Amino acid sequence: MLLSPSTVRTRVLAGLLVLGTVFLASAAQAQIRIVVIGDSNIAGKGVPSDQAYPAKLEQALRAKGYDVIVQNAGVNGDTTTGVLGRLDSAVPNGTQIAIVCVGVNDIVHGSSPAAVAANLGKIGGRLRARGIETLMIRSADFQGSLIDRPDLHVEPTRTPGRYHLNATGYDIVVARTLPQVVALIAHVKSKRT
Repeated sequence: MLLSPSTVRTRVLAGLLVLGTVFLASAAQAQIRIVVIGDSNIAGKGVPSDQAYPAKLEQALRAKGYDVIVQNAGVNGDTTTGVLGRLDSAVPNGTQIAIVCVGVNDIVHGSSPAAVAANLGKIGGRLRARGIETLMIRSADFQGSLIDRPDLHVEPTRTPGRYHLNATGYDIVVARTLPQVVALIAHVKSKRT
């Protein structure tokens, strides 16, 4: 039976469509989805969005050959309670890795360190229960020795709880956290095989 040229063309196009869909689905599965959630130190208060920690982390990972997308879910002024309230919507299904950095605003507003630790435990527990690899970064660890480096902050003067990194400061934080994020990526990839 001889097929007409239009039938052959239709079948070839249908086959290409199926192959394209399979390719796109496998490419999407290969990509690692990371959400960085927290307060203004994550949002990047005072710097353009492409200079904040999540964007710089994505740039560094891509430079190392990782196929990642890093979403910025930082909110200026957020607290651990705020993160708990928006956790499911801010870290959507399909996220493989979550990086959490929040808590300084809790302390500034009078919460006890024990309450902050309890909320951070709840955040981490909820993420891990969803199968999401989780890196918890305390705000103090996020900046650490950078706090006393005015050249790394966007504010000309520092008031406790009111200081934010500039692009150079975020570069240092990316360098500090990159090995931990790479280890989480390796763990995500090992679960796929």
